[in-house]
Amino acid sequence: MLADKPKLSLSLAAAALLGGGLGATSHATAADTAATTDSPAITAPTPVPTVVTESCLAQTICAVKERIRWQTPAWTPSQCRKIADAVNASAKRHDLSPSLLLAVMVNESDMNEKAARTYTRNGKIYAKDGGLMAIRCMLDEKERCTNGNVRGVAWKDLMTPTTNIELGARELAHWREGGGVTRTTLTKLDASGHRYQVTKDVPCQHKTHGWWAHYNHGPRYIDKGYPRHYPHRIAVLDHAFATVMNTPAPELEAGRITIHDAGKRERTVDRPLEPRYKKLYEQILSSGTCSALALN
Repeated sequence: MLADKPKLSLSLAAAALLGGGLGATSHATAADTAATTDSPAITAPTPVPTVVTESCLAQTICAVKERIRWQTPAWTPSQCRKIADAVNASAKRHDLSPSLLLAVMVNESDMNEKAARTYTRNGKIYAKDGGLMAIRCMLDEKERCTNGNVRGVAWKDLMTPTTNIELGARELAHWREGGGVTRTTLTKLDASGHRYQVTKDVPCQHKTHGWWAHYNHGPRYIDKGYPRHYPHRIAVLDHAFATVMNTPAPELEAGRITIHDAGKRERTVDRPLEPRYKKLYEQILSSGTCSALALN
């Protein structure tokens, strides 16, 4: 998390996170416990049936960048086209919605390709978050990442916008396809027929949250406090982008987005609640509309 806002992404338990082989995410400390005898199956991702046209995506990116940038330079049309090409390419490669990639980008860096945050221990920098997608990098002495899906990537390369977008898309696909886990208690029989229990991590089915929550939370979804609604905050930005670009966002229709607040109205993708997300939602919607191109 790069801006001074009440966001969590990439800022919790850095050392613990990276020991688990993860990329641009924070690690949850809460464990879910359930009784089952079989590992849950992973639901196959819903294919994304359209790709946004280059002109539509570039137009939207430039318009939104102009509305949300703060003390950072505007992007030229050629820069917007380059970012649009990278978003479309990574979205197609990992079967993701371009609108979801843009939603994460806005949330993590306010579309600031130079955004960076450092973490120190005993006066020495040991990790950095950086770029459009706020990628976490645990550094070795040669300024290369040592963690998870970005292992071996040089920090300077990670900060290249097109590379950063691809790494963020790779992380999202990782969590969608089984990277998230749930801690489960299983009952087994020993050789003498006595029952005993073992605890293990099984693939998360994302029943109470959008799978993109793990981009922020790490393997286990944080179901307590402010963090539990991270997937809703991404969802409203995703919905806004999908609306102005007239493109599907199948992930928003796949099930529960976030945990319900007791006694309150259910959160929906078209109703941002926190002030920052209300503002961003309106800024995106005011950027104009365009159309999408169907794939054959």
